[in-house]
Amino acid sequence: MAGMAIRRVAAAVCALLSVAGCGGSSGSLGGGRLAGTEITFSISIAEEERPAIEALLTDFERATKAKVNLELLGRFRSQVGARVNLLTSISSSQLVERLRRDARSGSPTIQLFAQDNLALTQLVDEGLVQELGQVAVPSSVLASMLPPTFGGTRYYLPFRPNVRLTYVSRERLAQSGLQAPATLDELRAVAQRFTELSGRPQMTLSLAEGDPAAVTISEWIVSFGGDPLLLNDDGSRRAFQFLQDLWRDGLLARESLFGKFDTEVDNLRTGAAALAQNWPTTSAELAKQGLLQRFHVYAGWPGPTRNAHVVGGDVLGIPRGVTGEQREAALALAGFLMSKQAQEHLVSRNAWPSIRNDAYENVTDEQETTFAAIREALQDAWFRPSVSYWPAVSAAMNEAVSRILLQSQPVAPVLDELHARIRADAQTRGATYPPTPAG
Repeated sequence: MAGMAIRRVAAAVCALLSVAGCGGSSGSLGGGRLAGTEITFSISIAEEERPAIEALLTDFERATKAKVNLELLGRFRSQVGARVNLLTSISSSQLVERLRRDARSGSPTIQLFAQDNLALTQLVDEGLVQELGQVAVPSSVLASMLPPTFGGTRYYLPFRPNVRLTYVSRERLAQSGLQAPATLDELRAVAQRFTELSGRPQMTLSLAEGDPAAVTISEWIVSFGGDPLLLNDDGSRRAFQFLQDLWRDGLLARESLFGKFDTEVDNLRTGAAALAQNWPTTSAELAKQGLLQRFHVYAGWPGPTRNAHVVGGDVLGIPRGVTGEQREAALALAGFLMSKQAQEHLVSRNAWPSIRNDAYENVTDEQETTFAAIREALQDAWFRPSVSYWPAVSAAMNEAVSRILLQSQPVAPVLDELHARIRADAQTRGATYPPTPAG
């Protein structure tokens, strides 16, 4: 079985390198073309997601092994393959600085990276990433998952989309006599009833400072027909008014202020939250603890205008200056990570959504509902615009949470003030403003 898996991995890698030829015996790549080549793959992931990535890299290394005849050292045969160092300690912003430093030195320390799909423009503008227009993307990759091009040129390859789902306690729903909310009115009714049953708010929204709050607020604004880049249009104002009312009426748990990918799992596990939204890794973590069956998992509720789900996740890129065998190995690894085998592995091990439409065959019965919700949520995808002034937008949304929810300041004046700051930042950066409408 292991040999069959390795042959499948090798075939997937060979498919990417078909332009260069891929020969050799079964289970090896290019007759040892990549044997002994060492590269570093950088990806920012949670610690619990690391084992699945490590297992994939081990499979890739095995698939690139070639036999070496060590005649002068005793007439025995050994095996060497490509070696992939896994780097998980560099954040999206830190990656930019690392690539700048490498470009100045002319000596790349990273050969393949996975970067947040919101942080792509800067790498292109600064010439820190290579063109990848010649690399064929597998036909089973969903067209909606293809990374944006820049000036008609492809610099990035698809790898990992992400989308948030809604988790609701089945027990609390049964006690309340209500169904999982499918409208905003139902959401408020469920939150109210859960609060009455437990004596405290049991709905959390991920409003931890930084990106968690920006993702949550973006989804609410777009669902109300607003544009987060403007922040003071009618949709933005109505979204914040709805959220302020929930907070004022004691329907949002204070745990929301610390809500992010890991704390929301804890909130659900401990009962601090009976209704929460979070990334699909939540399903994997709850399943490990035998708790997933306690929750109804679905795509969520639409706003007055639409159902909006921010698409997060990472795309793959190769830094400027990576050449020769290291570039070939980086391309081979990228091809492997896009393959059906690798994507199926990440679906089953990490509960990651897939860039492919054929990677869900091995989903467990327990997680079928999760992946049905993922596919539904991706139909209402909203990609955050890759604008140079997004940090100002994110900071403004975070400040709005503090001032409108926590300090109960009036919605319109706060958003007008923050809109002016975003406009000023965009103009300072030479960006076109106002932007095209979101969605």
